[in-house]
Order: sequence, then C-alpha cells, then structure tokens
Amino acid sequence: GQYDPMVPDAECLKVVTEILDALDIGKYVLKVNHRRLLDGMFEACGVPGDKFRSTCSSVDKLDKSPWEEVRTEMINEKGVTAEAADRIGDYVRLNGGVELTTKLMEDEKLSKSKAAIEGLQGMKLLLHYCDLMGLKDKILFDLSLARGL
Repeated sequence: GQYDPMVPDAECLKVVTEILDALDIGKYVLKVNHRRLLDGMFEACGVPGDKFRSTCSSVDKLDKSPWEEVRTEMINEKGVTAEAADRIGDYVRLNGGVELTTKLMEDEKLSKSKAAIEGLQGMKLLLHYCDLMGLKDKILFDLSLARGL
C-alpha cells in the first residue's frame, strides 16, 4: 500500500514496545538511526563512497568496543584517514531526540550533504510520530547505531 513516510516505521516501533511492555521486562530503550544519515555523515567527514559500508561495519562495533579501538580499526583496517575517523567520532557519540535532529540539520558539515539532510528529516519525522504514539521515553536517536536500522 501507500503510506506517508515513516508512518510504517513508527508503527513497527509501537508494536515492539507493546510486546516488550506485555513481557514486563522492565525499563528499556529502542535505538534508531537512518541509513541515509550515516551515508551523509561519512560523506561529510571525508570517507570515500567505496568505504562507506566497511566504515559502517566498524561503527557498528561501538556497542561492544571503546571508541579508540573502533577508530584504530577504521584507520588501520578500513583505510579511513585519521582526520575522517576523528570527525566521525564527534558524531557517533551523540544521541537524543528531536532536538538532536534540529541541531544536526544546522551542523556546518552535515547541512551540506543531501543524504544527511534526507536522513535527518526522516529521523525528525519518525521521532515526531513516536512522540504522538507516546513512545518518547522508549526511543533513542543514536548516531552510533549502524545495524538493524
């Protein structure tokens, strides 16, 4: 069918929260990010297009490894420059809600990337729908999330 952008995504998050609430697992948070934002972030940081996916696989390790290890992998194994890795590090340590999307849309580097702006607009819309569905305290926009977007 035809749906407005991000409505199905927000509905999926709502269903997941309903299931987790019914299981009574305690306090939890669902992390979300946007593939277009990741691509735009890598572009804005100076990562060549052919290294986006391999760089993404390094970023994906941030939930298990400290930033310094991930940075070293990007530089030594993925061929990302130290400067680009450091710029990526400035972004991937950020998380928040709608206010973060607004802040990032005004970011000097990201605002010049079409992919980043598209991703941020999508995230802003998704977070707005999640707020309307009463999920604000259960959803976290996390720039380090690179898997399961």
